[in-house]
Amino acid sequence: MNKRLAKAAATLASGLALLAAGPPAASDTTRVRDLLRQSQDLLRAGQNEAAQPLLQQARDLARRGHFAAGEVESLRVLGKAELVHGSFAEARAYLTQAVALARRTSGQPGLADVLLTLGQVANEQDDYPGALRACEEALRLYHARGAVRDEARTRNGLGIIYSSRGDFPRALAMLLPALRQTQQLGDSALQANCLTNLGNVYFRHNDARQALHYFEQALPLVRHRPDQGALADCLTNLAAAHQQLGEFKQAEPFYQQAIAVSEQAGERAQLGVVLSDYAQLLTDQRRLPAAQATLERARALLENSGDVGTLAATLVALGQLHSKLGHAAEAEAQARRALALATSVQDWSVQESSGALLAGLLKRRGDYRQALQYTELAQAAHDTVFSQSKAEEMGRLQGDFQLSQERERAQGLARTGEAQQQRLQAQQRQLWGLGLGLGVVAAAGLALWRLNRLLGRKNQQIEAQRAELTELNATKDRLFSIIGHDLRGPLHSLHAFVELLAGPPLPPDKLAQYTQRLTRTLDHTLALLENLLNWAALQMRAAGPPRPEPLDLAALVEENIGLLAAAAEAAQVSVVHHLAGDEHAWADPAAARLVLRNLLANAIKFTPAGGTVEVSARREGAAWQLAVADTGRGLPEPTPWQELRPESLPRRAGEGGQARSTGLGLLLSRDVLARNGGRLWVASAGPGQGTTFTLSLPVAASVATSEAVG
Repeated sequence: MNKRLAKAAATLASGLALLAAGPPAASDTTRVRDLLRQSQDLLRAGQNEAAQPLLQQARDLARRGHFAAGEVESLRVLGKAELVHGSFAEARAYLTQAVALARRTSGQPGLADVLLTLGQVANEQDDYPGALRACEEALRLYHARGAVRDEARTRNGLGIIYSSRGDFPRALAMLLPALRQTQQLGDSALQANCLTNLGNVYFRHNDARQALHYFEQALPLVRHRPDQGALADCLTNLAAAHQQLGEFKQAEPFYQQAIAVSEQAGERAQLGVVLSDYAQLLTDQRRLPAAQATLERARALLENSGDVGTLAATLVALGQLHSKLGHAAEAEAQARRALALATSVQDWSVQESSGALLAGLLKRRGDYRQALQYTELAQAAHDTVFSQSKAEEMGRLQGDFQLSQERERAQGLARTGEAQQQRLQAQQRQLWGLGLGLGVVAAAGLALWRLNRLLGRKNQQIEAQRAELTELNATKDRLFSIIGHDLRGPLHSLHAFVELLAGPPLPPDKLAQYTQRLTRTLDHTLALLENLLNWAALQMRAAGPPRPEPLDLAALVEENIGLLAAAAEAAQVSVVHHLAGDEHAWADPAAARLVLRNLLANAIKFTPAGGTVEVSARREGAAWQLAVADTGRGLPEPTPWQELRPESLPRRAGEGGQARSTGLGLLLSRDVLARNGGRLWVASAGPGQGTTFTLSLPVAASVATSEAVG
């Protein structure tokens, strides 16, 4: 009883405190708004550090005064400040707090503005789905409120997100309506921004003529604005469009104007970017000394700007220019620094160009070994860029496919509903006209029941087809990934080796070394192709059904050890088995050979010279457990005996410089065993402790029957 009274007293005291606090005082709300206005003025002037204390003060004052709208806006502007400063994680933390506070506050004050800013941060973090979710919800809120300007601003932001991902149709679908809305509003600043973004979309889509059309419309609107940075960007865009069209004489004046505007505004980083672009025009015109001086100046401006990606690209351009001028040492120095910077920010495009430049310089110097290494690095970066673009394209295509499926399904359901409604009305008219009473109603009910059953069957067929299509699409993506990453590399190494043979004669020791390396690469490629074809046939259901029969496991093991004897001898690995000869399983011989060959080949590949691979078998109930154990490097972490999931295992390089594993052999083995009623297991004591793979096969039917009779 006392506890209840104490709880009631505490609740009453809390309520009285809230009543005493009351609504926020007018002076507090006015002070919060003044602080926000002052901090936003400072942010527009580029004084982020001076704005931060004012924003924190506004947030604290709004929280103490229970001024939720002011606290939401304070958090939003704090997030915006961190976004401008490049601190994306901190920006997202502030904005996430603002979203949560706005959602639980009556009227959800400022929610749309916060969501729009959160979408910008998510886009900068390459969180494409998160950016779209936030901006699309903001667009719905603005549209429901009739806030046309904010709706146009949000459409413009969505257009930028779609454009940055290369989704040309959706970008236009957002930007063109936004442009019409800004024209109706007479908002010249937002209209200029929409025109610039439309021009950038067409420029990225390699339609420089159409891009030029929009940039030219934006220029007079930007000239009347105090934002010199926007003017410099617009002038640079015009110059780049003329340059892409080959109109160098028209491009150069725009570059010079952009340089003058950036110098006047004191924007060192922006000036460095403009100079780097202008140097490319000078290079295209073969004005190499002027291009070199321009790039050197751009490099000096970008050194402390924080824009590592642009600095790396500028260094590559400078290295390429030095290479053309015959300054090999300087070209190599710039290329190496560019490669280091690009690697630190994972700029694969610059890694590719800097790696290719270093490979050419080293090859010219006669250092073919390092040239080959940088050639492979450049090709790997190229493959990554290619894979990323294909992944984005496949994602867009899959989204379009799912969207069209949903649209078709909705239309089909609507048509079915209309048809059912029409049938029901016709049946009701017949009931009234014929006066058959309950009998006709029962017949109509039976007809509807049969119709529903028919629709149910159709829906099941559609779902089965959709599941099959999704599975085939995933299989195709996996094939493309393996071909793009694991097959292109060895073939490129072969091409590089042939190029080396076409050059100056190689010393005998280097020739022997490269030949041995090429042989390993070709062996790996042939094994990969064999597994790839088998796995593709299995996934596409081109392979026939399993044909199990009694199988002598000892004979199977001896056969596969004999096939891999040469590989084991070359790797200096001993392969032995401990089967007695009375082990008989019930399995498809071809499938069992394929799985055992893959397990033995992997064990030999990952076992160092002097190691051992042992094959053993034990009976457990109605199954034989055939184990392949090695004394190799083991798994990175201790792994207890468990069913194999190939996708969770790390991809490792083999011993003695052998090629990195693709993981396809284990994936193929697991799928083949699953089709034959078997399972695959793995265990490892940890690094350097070896690995044991165990395949489970049913005991032969004749053996099991004789044991049951006996």
